Amino acid sequence: MPLADVTIRTTTEDDWPRVRELRVENATDNPISYGATLETTLAMTEDDWRMRARRGQADDATSIVAIETATGRWIGMMSAQTGDHDGPELILTGVYVTPDFRGRERGVADALLDRIVAWATERGDVLRLWVDENGAPAKRFYERHGFTPTGRSRPIGFAEGRTLEMMRRLR
Repeated sequence: MPLADVTIRTTTEDDWPRVRELRVENATDNPISYGATLETTLAMTEDDWRMRARRGQADDATSIVAIETATGRWIGMMSAQTGDHDGPELILTGVYVTPDFRGRERGVADALLDRIVAWATERGDVLRLWVDENGAPAKRFYERHGFTPTGRSRPIGFAEGRTLEMMRRLR
């Protein structure tokens, strides 16, 4: 399916049920990429989901969704927000594309990241992320988009293993 058949847009608070649905799928498929176990994800309240959906309209955060235009099925999402690392920073979080829409030929992850980078470039000089140390495809994707390892790592916390920090200069 060409990317022309996919709509990329920011989320709104009214999207909270769809945000929840996709994030439950994300936590089921790969909880490390979402940053929470399925149990934790299922325990989140409607207010939690509304807050996450509102990020698409915030100044200090964004939430971008990919939707299969013909069916309305949500097929991917990425978020970013301001954080603090020796001063204000921008952090890419919640990266997920449903398995049957992954791959360079689909272009869904590329399109989502392009929107995140555009948002981040208006707000700062560096975009950071944390990636599973065992996530070779994800690391290759980020490297292809100009991210480099910083040498920092941290424990995942809710699972075995570590995540590695990567960063991309925006300006």
